[in-house]
Amino acid sequence: MKTKWDALIKKYDVAYQEELKALLWSVREIEKAYENKATLEEQEADSWRKLSDRKYLSSGDLAFDGEFRSSVAKLKANLDYAIAELKDDEVELKSRVAECARLLKKYEFLRDRDLLEYANARELDEAGDLEDWVMNARPD
Repeated sequence: MKTKWDALIKKYDVAYQEELKALLWSVREIEKAYENKATLEEQEADSWRKLSDRKYLSSGDLAFDGEFRSSVAKLKANLDYAIAELKDDEVELKSRVAECARLLKKYEFLRDRDLLEYANARELDEAGDLEDWVMNARPD
């Protein structure tokens, strides 16, 4: 049976699903950013190892390594900034997901209450009809 709450339930269910998808995407992006940062840190550590092992043969190698480490530092800073932004987005998305879930539960409760009231009213009507039938069926 349809109730006046069904449209709101559908609206907030769809919103909840969309916000949940966005939250999952955000979490995956944060994980990817951390993986990329770990890769950069490994490459930077490898560069330092090569420098300490004196595997460079010329000053050009040293200059290239310095530029490489500088680029890695910039990329790490960019990733840190992106991670911070994604975490801020994640907090906002969690809040929106929770709000949609709260509203969805609220309207489902109201729908269920209306359905229960309808069922109780129908039961009372049927009981009254049965009582009338019994009273009318008695021979006087």
